[in-house]
Amino acid sequence: MPQATQEDARLLLQVYDMRREARLRQARDFFGRQLKFKDYADFNKRYPQSSKGAAHVAMLLGYWDTVCTLVDKGLLNAELFQSTTFEHVSVWFKLKPVIEGWRKDYQYPSFAASVEAVAKAHPGAASYMQWEAEAAAKPKKKK
Repeated sequence: MPQATQEDARLLLQVYDMRREARLRQARDFFGRQLKFKDYADFNKRYPQSSKGAAHVAMLLGYWDTVCTLVDKGLLNAELFQSTTFEHVSVWFKLKPVIEGWRKDYQYPSFAASVEAVAKAHPGAASYMQWEAEAAAKPKKKK
């Protein structure tokens, strides 16, 4: 793997700075605190295309797929990127059923392919998947 350059560092800082944009911060907050769904059908029911929730998801996914495309195409050093961020991993795994549904519905099999590839290549992806599976398997406490 090529060594990261100062240009990679500058680009990474620009990418990070973009995450502070107000609407993207709202989308990130929505994703982390409010986005809940069981499967693709449930997502579509809760967040129809014209809803604020769907707009937040589209903005967040668009941002991360764009950034991951820079990594996937070799325009941003992958090792540097993967060592400084993890959010794209949680975005991919949480939205995987939705993305796969969109791929099928819109006959666009490569939709969000870069976020998928880069997230799966993250050194922490396997342990994150295991953690998610264990969390999903735990019985829910009744209030």
